[in-house]
Amino acid sequence: MNEGQEICFACGQHIRQRGHRGERPHSPIVFILAGVLVLAVGVGAVFVVGGRARRAAGEAVRQKQAQLDEAARAAAEAKRDSTRAAVRSDAMGALVQEVNDLESRFNLVRKEVVRDQPSPAQAKLISQISAELGRLRQLAAVIGDQPSAGSDSLKEQLRNGERTVRSLISALSRAPKK
Repeated sequence: MNEGQEICFACGQHIRQRGHRGERPHSPIVFILAGVLVLAVGVGAVFVVGGRARRAAGEAVRQKQAQLDEAARAAAEAKRDSTRAAVRSDAMGALVQEVNDLESRFNLVRKEVVRDQPSPAQAKLISQISAELGRLRQLAAVIGDQPSAGSDSLKEQLRNGERTVRSLISALSRAPKK
């Protein structure tokens, strides 16, 4: 149909021209809504991925903290055990030192009193003192291995043995010579 033609040449009817709309500009609201939708999807994805990462990182931190706590507990236990062993060792060392002091006193008295050959009374005292010192050494070793609560009676036996050795050493110094 040509411009200005109002009647159809073929049929002779009046032709109404179709309304031709001109191009309208696109609505900016559509683009804004599409942009907001894309932005919302992007932010949601970041939160979902970030939440998973935070949970995974939190779990890793908790596991690491649990390992550190376990290591600290094990180190504290080892320190307590070594401290207990050191205290036991110190106590045993002190007991052994007391027995060594008694033995050195015995050797000093023996050297002064017994010249060449001990008399029968001196020989009897020397063998008693040697046996008692051996028993005291053995008792000191047993006390060092025992926990402190169970070793009170053993310590009392050790003290009694020390008194016995001291009295035997005194008797050796007064024993009749040949």
